[in-house]
Amino acid sequence: MQRRSLLAALGGSTALGPLMASAQTSAQTAAQTSAQTSAPSAPQFKALGGERYQVGRIVVDKSAQRFTVPGRVHTLGKPLEYLATSPGGRKAYESLLELDASGTELNLACILIGLERDPSVPSWKPLGQAGQVGQVGQRVALSLAWTDSGQRRQVIAAEALLDAEARSRAAAVEWVYTGSFTSKDGSQLAADVTGTLISFVKKDPTGIIEAVSDISLGPYGSVRGSSLLPPEASAIELIVEAGKASK
Repeated sequence: MQRRSLLAALGGSTALGPLMASAQTSAQTAAQTSAQTSAPSAPQFKALGGERYQVGRIVVDKSAQRFTVPGRVHTLGKPLEYLATSPGGRKAYESLLELDASGTELNLACILIGLERDPSVPSWKPLGQAGQVGQVGQRVALSLAWTDSGQRRQVIAAEALLDAEARSRAAAVEWVYTGSFTSKDGSQLAADVTGTLISFVKKDPTGIIEAVSDISLGPYGSVRGSSLLPPEASAIELIVEAGKASK
């Protein structure tokens, strides 16, 4: 019931509504539905075989309950409040990563791996009155991977944010799927409007995924990205897994 309500709320456009509903019951049917519409708001969707699907540039493995999103290291050495934003997002200057995904695409990928909004969190509210809705939702594990001198490297998301002194606490950081929220008529998803995808500050609930508690361990500017990461503009991949805590 909760997932049906979420899909209905996010399906305000005639193109996206059928796509979301199909994703819930049959990813194959969703691919066919997407192919039949040319509305720009509908994310590109195709079946890759073996319960694997592509939503925009996101690759979803439904059976493994995980997906990967390509992107790049965006900001290092400056105050951060976001793990990831879409290209051109309002808070990109405070985001560690820039991901090649819209809010709608990331949210659909989350739905495909079985994530649902918490029924206690409103599914809509005026977009100009964001407020704080709380970090309530299903747990997910987030990690980042990249290639360094031909070798694949991978760290959990919190390790990528924290400096060496604070890194020992990274394993305690938990992330949840909150699903953003829509305008009352369902025509706008807040994450699409703001470009916010994943945040770790309590004051912005417009993203799709949030940290359970504020990850900052000091005053503003204490989180600036880890020295473990490659330089700015380096290609990187976000990995999202459902029903797991980061380890």
